[in-house]
Amino acid sequence: MAIHTTRLSSAANPQPPNANPRPVEDQYPQWASVLKYGHIIAAVRNASTLMEAAKAPTEAIYLLFGNPLNIPEMLKYMRDHGKLPLVNLDLLAGFSRDSINAEYLARHGAAGIVSTHSDVLRAGHKQGLITVQRTFALDSAAVEAGLRAASQFLPDAVEILPAVAAPRVAARFRKLHPNLRVVAGGLISDLKEVESVLAAGIDAVSVSDPSFWI
Repeated sequence: MAIHTTRLSSAANPQPPNANPRPVEDQYPQWASVLKYGHIIAAVRNASTLMEAAKAPTEAIYLLFGNPLNIPEMLKYMRDHGKLPLVNLDLLAGFSRDSINAEYLARHGAAGIVSTHSDVLRAGHKQGLITVQRTFALDSAAVEAGLRAASQFLPDAVEILPAVAAPRVAARFRKLHPNLRVVAGGLISDLKEVESVLAAGIDAVSVSDPSFWI
């Protein structure tokens, strides 16, 4: 069941010259569907919840674990079940930040890369992957670091953690990049929090609790 919220039009905010240059949502219709209609991304942290994610209604999956030996099999498993898999390269074992890893993941079926590092995201972009910049809104310094990273390379979306801080912090990102997609993640405890975050204008929420994978 999709969670529907009312969104404000961005027509009054023309896209700036440094806005994302590629129509990634045309390239990945499932990604567009999650951002516009479903709003839930299943964050999979271990093998025990992998099958639950494959059976869940949500279309997009974050893989938050894996290594060069098992990640190809997991990506194929997700693809075979009609899911759109994005990989958090920072959390994988046995992977470095070299650009070759983005190529490796793309060849084995990854649709996107999640990372805190601009060079990793840039490498993913070159491979045609969805790029999601992970930002921790722990304090003003962390937010400023995230804004600087987005200025170095503008991703397809930014994920702000914890989720409760996303509505406030998102405004700072969208002041510079009005059309930037924003995902919230972390410390979600109930469905009302999900609905509140989405109602504040966030595009999607990533959650690891399978009970939220609706």
